[in-house]
Amino acid sequence: MHTILKQFAPPIVKALRYYSFKYGWKGDYPSYEIAKAQTRGYDENHILNRIAETTRLVKNGEAAYERDGIIYDKVQVNINLLAALLLVASRNGNKLTVIDFGGSLGTSYYQNIAYLSHLETLNWCIVEQAHFVDTGKKEFEDDHLKFFHTVEECLQQFPEANLLLFSSSLQYFEKPYETLKDLQRFKIPYLMLDLIAYNSENRDRITIQYVPPVFYGIEASYPCTFFNKEKLDHQLKENYTLEFDFEVSSELYYIQLKPFRYKGALWRHV
Repeated sequence: MHTILKQFAPPIVKALRYYSFKYGWKGDYPSYEIAKAQTRGYDENHILNRIAETTRLVKNGEAAYERDGIIYDKVQVNINLLAALLLVASRNGNKLTVIDFGGSLGTSYYQNIAYLSHLETLNWCIVEQAHFVDTGKKEFEDDHLKFFHTVEECLQQFPEANLLLFSSSLQYFEKPYETLKDLQRFKIPYLMLDLIAYNSENRDRITIQYVPPVFYGIEASYPCTFFNKEKLDHQLKENYTLEFDFEVSSELYYIQLKPFRYKGALWRHV
């Protein structure tokens, strides 16, 4: 039972292991709308304020790393993401322009910047909710990190973008397949899914993820989709081919006692 309890946390945050079955992923809802009606959401200002506060610490060198409002004394390297970033850059003359869709205030950017500083060109473009973008532009933009409201807006400034990244974000979209289909039309050379979970059954499962106050300072909840892997892959295969896939770690997590592991994949446009 202790092993099960400790697995409720996101893969890089272990504080949730001390919480009860009140938190984690719950339910099996017929639609995103029905699930959303029972949640508190993610767009509340105090959540943004918490993430801005922890991101400031990282930007100012007072903390090594942050994710979801939690700070760490050392960077937790995401080896699979870093490998993909370096691979894409190496195939493009050491030039890398990332569109980080749902990238908060730069979590993955700050996580990887120390390993990318040698690149000839580096642009990290975050597409986020409007209030995140406004805060990002005001406080966190620098020579490499930029914020945009839409992918179209980003591509106007950086048409050379060569990697579209979803890191623990696609599963929280209301219409993930429509979002993917819309973005695939831009023919960005590489597309990466990271920190994504799949349903053990041959269907999407819509849940509610309940998050304890240790992360944002308040309790939060929002719909989260566990994807039908075959269906999601089929969508991507419309104009992408698989470069490699991976398990984020060997550690198990649980959705109402049913185990799963976070996975990811890098896809190349064809």
